[in-house]
Amino acid sequence: MIAQLLTSGVVSGSIYALIGLGLTVGFKATDLITFAQGAMVLLGAYVGVLAAGPLALSYGWAVVASVVVVTIVGWVCDRLVSQRLVDAPHMTQVLATLAIANVIKGCITLLWGNGSHAFPPSGRMQAVVSHPVVVTGQQLVVVACSFLAMALLSGFFSFTRWGAGMRALSENRIGANLCGVRTTKVFSIGNTLAAALGAFAGALYAPLTLVDPSLDALLVKGFAVAAIGGLTSLPGTVIGGLLLGVCESLWVAVLPALWTPVLGYAFIIIVLLVKPAGLFGGSTKIKL
Repeated sequence: MIAQLLTSGVVSGSIYALIGLGLTVGFKATDLITFAQGAMVLLGAYVGVLAAGPLALSYGWAVVASVVVVTIVGWVCDRLVSQRLVDAPHMTQVLATLAIANVIKGCITLLWGNGSHAFPPSGRMQAVVSHPVVVTGQQLVVVACSFLAMALLSGFFSFTRWGAGMRALSENRIGANLCGVRTTKVFSIGNTLAAALGAFAGALYAPLTLVDPSLDALLVKGFAVAAIGGLTSLPGTVIGGLLLGVCESLWVAVLPALWTPVLGYAFIIIVLLVKPAGLFGGSTKIKL
């Protein structure tokens, strides 16, 4: 039983890690935690269900459709709202992301209603490993994609021009601007990339659960694991996700499942009390 709980925890933690990676990327680009990330996850899940269900696309293409659609939505929100508030007070920017989240969620409710939606049955949900624990193909895909996303992001920050620009802005915005780094361009890339990561997480998680408007509550779990990573460390965010997922699974073994959401908030409080910069934080640089 413990082994199966640990397996489930790793899968859940991988989803939390993907959401946390989106928050980390957005924070390092804009110095802002975006409350719209949960709505991007939710929209990605709904688009995935639509693509794989009524549109009858394969799962791979459904994931691609989710990422493309939500990336476009993220880019539009950035152009219409975020870019106009680059120099606004920090609280104004935070409230704007909250407004974006509520607008997206409201549009989703208008289009799909408040009911639950499910992915069509698939062979990916069948067990590929049955001893000593049961592991489905979809669970393996989720875990593999989480680590793949971390590796690709590390490469982006290490070897690309715009990744270097984000790192420069996070260290010294004025100095980076003097060296030719365009703040608005870097902000736009960061917000759009964060939206894509949210869509990716939503499309990966949707086949494992029923999709409904409450799915955006995963934002809290993503923020918890990002806080563990200090909002700077990509590996720290993944480790935080796995830690939270495993703890949640073991929590269910000894306490009622209804208490599980408490754990995410408890993680945030404990980390902030013990080490406000995060367990892997303490530097303004992105840790790769």
